[in-house]
Amino acid sequence: MSRYIMAHDLGTSGHKCSVFNLNGKAVASASMSYPTYYGERGAAEQDPADWWEAVVQTTRSVLERVEPASIAAIGFSAHMMGVCPVDHEGTPLGRAMIHADTRSAELEQEAFSLIDPVRFYERTGNRLDSHYPLLKLLWLKRRRPDIYRRAAHFVQAKDYLVWKMSGMRGITDFSDASLTGMFHIGKCRWDDDIMAAFGIESAKLPDIVPSATPAGGVTAEAAAATGLLPGTPVILGGGDGSCAALGAGAIAPGDAYVYLGTTAWVSRVVGAPALDTSRRIFTMCGPTAGLYNALGTMQTAGAAYQWAVRELASRESLLAGQSGQTGQIGQAGQTGQSPYELVENEIGKLPWGADGLLFHPYLMGERSPLWDEEVRSLFFGLSLSHTRFHMLRAVLEGVAYALRSIAEPLQESIPIDRYTVIGGGMKSPAWREIMASALDAPIRVPLQMEEATSLGAAMSAGVAIGAYADYADAWRQFDGGSYEYKPQADRDRVLAGYSLYRELYDRLQELYPQLQQLR
Repeated sequence: MSRYIMAHDLGTSGHKCSVFNLNGKAVASASMSYPTYYGERGAAEQDPADWWEAVVQTTRSVLERVEPASIAAIGFSAHMMGVCPVDHEGTPLGRAMIHADTRSAELEQEAFSLIDPVRFYERTGNRLDSHYPLLKLLWLKRRRPDIYRRAAHFVQAKDYLVWKMSGMRGITDFSDASLTGMFHIGKCRWDDDIMAAFGIESAKLPDIVPSATPAGGVTAEAAAATGLLPGTPVILGGGDGSCAALGAGAIAPGDAYVYLGTTAWVSRVVGAPALDTSRRIFTMCGPTAGLYNALGTMQTAGAAYQWAVRELASRESLLAGQSGQTGQIGQAGQTGQSPYELVENEIGKLPWGADGLLFHPYLMGERSPLWDEEVRSLFFGLSLSHTRFHMLRAVLEGVAYALRSIAEPLQESIPIDRYTVIGGGMKSPAWREIMASALDAPIRVPLQMEEATSLGAAMSAGVAIGAYADYADAWRQFDGGSYEYKPQADRDRVLAGYSLYRELYDRLQELYPQLQQLR
């Protein structure tokens, strides 16, 4: 009987269960969505029961095509930087705060008085803001003291699912721990000084172990719910950022990749924490202690293009059969093509620079490298000669410029000679060419461009059960091939556009707060 590895990837909007053979080829998959509950003052929560139900239903679905006895191990990945309070039995004490929950922003000034932001960055490799669990825990202490007091542990999403599947609780991996704001990035352990400053009890935090740590076997209860065989090895896995790096083949120091989806980031594997004097980037751990990913993230990448297609390509959306009710981009309709495919040819005909049109993709403010919540998007240079296709191309170039601005601090000492680019944005042929030219380096697009996070979880599971000697060995087996794209646009023209892109923000940044007067 064939041996397979099952990977669970819990995303912000939905869950995916994938089954891979030992060469990394996907043989079955199933997905299921669940809601995020948004509320006042930046609340963003999810119900852990929804997470588990998604795991149960997707597992049952793939086991209709794969024999349960063929599953050699199960690995996990999930969104990071959340807070899920659980009691001594592992039962959630309500909904979990996810990374997007910013209610703790009201406590940022208090946090700055407890620890100097520069010192915090030097110890954790991260900035001090409301996205991180540290401030979320401070908010719970102030606003939900009963939940804070009753919590035995504060866990991440994947850790909760591992407990539900295996019965093992009280552990997390290095990657998830490193993005809590309570982790000493150099010593790879909880930072007692930071926790003391904020009054966080170390007993409420899980033990930190490598991603390839066996958590036990599938329990009888989980087996009955999912259809898996009792005792099937359950492996801890990692946060989605770490697993995506593994699945993109970013294994050794120097390897670099870009994730281009709804949001986007640029990441490079480094052998030591990358501390930028301007704090433009941050550092997280990989699957083991001492292996790091230096990275920067942008807020709206694919989301900016989705917005632009929805608002500017109404004719194509109608031809593709898009429903105007949901605001989501339609799939194949009257023409058998999506609206993206319908505009792609027109975008590809236009020259670099969209005939003198620039776009800033700051629809929700920006994180790296600006860290500016007030900045907003704009089209610059719009004239009567421009068409909607010029505007759409400008959006693609603007996102690519933003990613170049993140890549710069990652290569100040050693240039990056090639990037692997993963995520749904790489379905666009025009965007592939634009990315290579903007980054001024060849890009490698894997054939399984949207499977990287699941592949990373599967790699950890395979290493844990001895199917692979290490992650490098796992990648040699999992690398399913790729396409390569080289820069095509005139290099001087790209540089001129990028310089103007940067200067435009520098000149306007003081004006953005004044937009509040018009809202």
